[in-house]
Amino acid sequence: MLSAVLLATLKGQTDASDYFPLTKGVSWTYEVSGSGTSTRYVDSVGNTQTIDGQDATPIVSKVGAKVDGSTFYRVTADTVYVVAFEQNKPLGSPYPILKFGSGSNDWTFDGETQWLGTSAPLSMKGRVKKIGQRDVLGTKRDAIEVTIDAIIGAKDQPNLKSSQVYVYARGIGLVEMKDTMKVKDVKQVTVKKLVAYSGGNG
Repeated sequence: MLSAVLLATLKGQTDASDYFPLTKGVSWTYEVSGSGTSTRYVDSVGNTQTIDGQDATPIVSKVGAKVDGSTFYRVTADTVYVVAFEQNKPLGSPYPILKFGSGSNDWTFDGETQWLGTSAPLSMKGRVKKIGQRDVLGTKRDAIEVTIDAIIGAKDQPNLKSSQVYVYARGIGLVEMKDTMKVKDVKQVTVKKLVAYSGGNG
């Protein structure tokens, strides 16, 4: 992941890359808090690779000098897909995390993702809407909100339920995220906020 006045306005005027730039050299610093702890992550754009015969670009996350993980993305005119978490292990079906749609601001997905080192069913419902301008590190920028409700595992007995709210700013990318996750009877809320950005023209 606003107003119901949405993709009708966004369609034809906005590319997904406007809100999800994958320019080599760009990095974002985030403060991630949850369960009483706070950790600073630096995400940076890596080298584009070929996965399943098409380009995919990783964002690499680090805590200090240690790599915490990578996610490979593919951006089309209207959609941002997660393609893989490891270059040599592509997902069977890339899934959308941001979609400007064809006359609609909603999307659904039923497929698979990686969960605890193996494949698991994934069901998603997403929505995107414009939310006007937001102050991002001292500059006003057009912003959108993306909401995603996801289930990993069987729908009647899910391993995980997640309700996510993302704010993306034009020319910057992700600036804020709140994830309310429930694994069995354990609920956890994680908040991610942008605290620094470098390397892009914005």
